[in-house]
Amino acid sequence: MPDASHVGRVYRAPGMVIEADRVRAFAGAIAGDDAVAEPDAVPPTFAAVYCLFPTLGRILGDPEVGIDLAGLIHGEQQFSFHAPLRPGDVVDSQARIAGVQGRRGMTFVDVELEATRGDRPVCTGRALLIVRGTGS
Repeated sequence: MPDASHVGRVYRAPGMVIEADRVRAFAGAIAGDDAVAEPDAVPPTFAAVYCLFPTLGRILGDPEVGIDLAGLIHGEQQFSFHAPLRPGDVVDSQARIAGVQGRRGMTFVDVELEATRGDRPVCTGRALLIVRGTGS
C-alpha cells in the first residue's frame, strides 16, 4: 500500500510520438457531432494520452507501491500548458509521487506530472489518486 516511503519515486515514459491518426481520432471523439475546429492541432485534453496515462500506468503497476485497483478513485487532475504540440513531435513524460497521506480510511496519493520535448516542458500537471479502504 502506498506510504510516505514512496514519496519522490519517479516513473518515466520516454519517446512518446504524437501520432496524427490518434490525435484526429481523439479530437473527433471530443467534438462529437461538431466539426473539429483545428484538425491539425493537438487538443489540450490529449495530455491524458501522452502524459497522464503512460506514467500513471507505471505507478499503478509498481508492486512496491501496491495500489489496489479495486479501491482506486481518480480524484482530480489538472494540466498547465507551456508550448503547443504538433503531430510528429516526440515527448518524454514523467510522474513523481509528491505526497502520500492517510485520512478517514483512505490513502491520498499526490502525483506531479511533466512532459517535455527535448529539454523544454510542454505540459505540467498534477493528479490525485484516492485509494479506499486504507489510511488512517
